[in-house]
Amino acid sequence: MKVTEGRYTEFILSVKDTIFRLAKSIVGSSAEAEDITQDIYEKVWRARDKVLSERYPRAYVCRMTRNLSIDHLRSRVQVVEVRDSDSTDGRVTADVNDMAQFTKRIIASLPERQRTIIEMRDVEGYQIDEIADMLECDAVSVRMNLSRARKRVREELLKAIDYER
Repeated sequence: MKVTEGRYTEFILSVKDTIFRLAKSIVGSSAEAEDITQDIYEKVWRARDKVLSERYPRAYVCRMTRNLSIDHLRSRVQVVEVRDSDSTDGRVTADVNDMAQFTKRIIASLPERQRTIIEMRDVEGYQIDEIADMLECDAVSVRMNLSRARKRVREELLKAIDYER
């Protein structure tokens, strides 16, 4: 079935924010995420018949975004490690009044797969099966990684709260 420009536009408008947020969460830069988003628009347009006939087209586009973002990271010349300059052991502490920002920093420190899964499930609201399809793995693996990610976030938040006391 041929996909019309209108159907393509409707679909892209429904996923554009998700594409940008996912790319930004992986590459860490709004400018780079915008470039990746534009590349995804073009790739989806060229493969619109295939993409929109997928079982989970949103998940398919997220997989495309994830892969392109990772490729973009791999092409960087330098890898920069971020550390808290006030901390001697590199750990980041949080002000209790700024828990949301601290939580984002914890999520950003998770392994790439766990970070992607927790963001897709808890931020974007995707179902486990959609995430499994996007990451090309089984639902059990998604659930396990989601559980580990949530546990790590919870442990780091509890450490920060205990540290403040």
